Amino acid sequence: MGREKAVPMQQNIRITSHVTIVLTLLTALTALLLAGFMWLASVKVDDFSLTRQKGYVEQGLDEQVKAVQHELESVTAWNDAVLLVAKDDHPWIADNIGMWMHKYFSHDRTYVFNERDELVFAMRDGEDIAALTFLGDEKAAAALREDIRAALRKRTAPGDSNPPVLAEIFAEKILSIAGRPAVVSARPIVPSSDEVSLDAGKEFIAVAVRFLDASAVEKIARYARIETLHFTTDAAESTAAIPVMASAGSTLGYMAWQPIRPGLMLIEKIAPVGIAGIVVAMGVVIFLGRGLRKTTLDLSESRLALMRHRDQLEEGVRLRTTEIERQREELDRLLAQERHVNALQRQFVTMASHEFRTPLAIIDAAAQRLSRTKTTQKPEYVEEKSAQIRAAVLRMVDLMESILSAGRLETGKTTLKPERLSLAEIIESCCARQMDVRKSHRIHRDLSHLPQTILADRTTIEQVFTNLLSNAVKYAPQAPDIHIRTSTKNGMSYVSIQDAGIGMDAEDLPKLFQPYYRARSATGIAGTGIGLNLVKQIVDLHGGSISVESVLGRGTTFTVALPNKGPLANLIKRAA
Repeated sequence: MGREKAVPMQQNIRITSHVTIVLTLLTALTALLLAGFMWLASVKVDDFSLTRQKGYVEQGLDEQVKAVQHELESVTAWNDAVLLVAKDDHPWIADNIGMWMHKYFSHDRTYVFNERDELVFAMRDGEDIAALTFLGDEKAAAALREDIRAALRKRTAPGDSNPPVLAEIFAEKILSIAGRPAVVSARPIVPSSDEVSLDAGKEFIAVAVRFLDASAVEKIARYARIETLHFTTDAAESTAAIPVMASAGSTLGYMAWQPIRPGLMLIEKIAPVGIAGIVVAMGVVIFLGRGLRKTTLDLSESRLALMRHRDQLEEGVRLRTTEIERQREELDRLLAQERHVNALQRQFVTMASHEFRTPLAIIDAAAQRLSRTKTTQKPEYVEEKSAQIRAAVLRMVDLMESILSAGRLETGKTTLKPERLSLAEIIESCCARQMDVRKSHRIHRDLSHLPQTILADRTTIEQVFTNLLSNAVKYAPQAPDIHIRTSTKNGMSYVSIQDAGIGMDAEDLPKLFQPYYRARSATGIAGTGIGLNLVKQIVDLHGGSISVESVLGRGTTFTVALPNKGPLANLIKRAA
């Protein structure tokens, strides 16, 4: 009897031991697979992150290189620079060329050569060099200077059917100076308008040098959001690097950094929890194995409990993986949004600076002419120059008012003050003001179909039609006829402004009223991209609508619809 009882007992012990071993091995294998999956996922995430980091660094480096010649253009295409460098006004050159390029653009060295290719000015690291010398960069500066001279001679060479444009002549190279990577750029100092003339062969040449291992690294690091970015000649010292290539094709060094590894960082954070979970799971398995001394039913129930626990762990992993993916997608979206906002800001600053600089140059030129001819001024001449000054001032006032109005609309600080007004009188006033500024165009208008008065805010409505008429004239330089047609229907007043100008692509029309957006056909024509957005917001505040029809090369038609009974009338009608 004892032996008969001992046999089943031993069998139960062996079964329990086998089950315990099997379950322990299964748990260990599950933990190993889970760890392997997490490691593989982290490696993939880290590789993707490293690729993006390299892309940002390469883009930042490319922008720093391209920026040198554009920054140099800001002081070489300038009437004052042409006049004052020719007079050898050293204090002016030092303040407005040398110190400006160093302080605001972080250029390390600036040189100016006269028409005989003699060095007349040198500044290094913000210090005016009295004894005009070079510092390891004479050969590079001389080579670019000769390239500029060759382009200038080609421009005046007889028989050349396609000479280079004077303002577009420049030369640029990436090379090593005293073992340091540098961008060297050269441009001729030329007039920015026809107010100043410059004889061929009399051009001064400015040369700028920016080292890529100094302030440029800091700017690239800020752009790419990589704090450890630095320049080195040994790529092996860092696990992430991109080469800095010379214009001749050789490698000058590397932009290197310690890569950001989000996958590894995540594993480091969750590893303690994972190990603790594995330990707990192993303890549970051992405890269940020792307790399996009952019937086969108890064994089955224990195994089912273990399987349920395993499913819970897998579900937790799946949920965590899904959350990681969601966070990555959100990060990508935010990064794309930030790059888009930065691009819009840079584009707006560039366009606004150009828009302010042009009327200021007109005012300055007209004032200088009036000052030079004090004793021989004729009334007609004074009237002409005064009209130029007034037109430039009105252009600046309109631009400033558009910017301020756009800001007020975006911040919700604009409040409409509706009053009974004649829409026809407002349009006539805007036409008269436009004709006073642009006498080259004719505005044909039929305002007979408008009601006697409507309820609207006078100031903002004037801004709407001033913007639309200004655009019609500006984008139709070769088509002097502008047509204004009106109609009234269902309590709405419709005003259409049609030009026969350059027109737009159909792809540009849906984006036309977005802030700072400009149609591709407007390239080369001054503008900030805020006017139509301002018009759209004002019309919407009045409960109206604006639409546009355009064909590339055939012109554009804008149609404004305003409720006759004021801003609330159309909104109430829509709600009903």
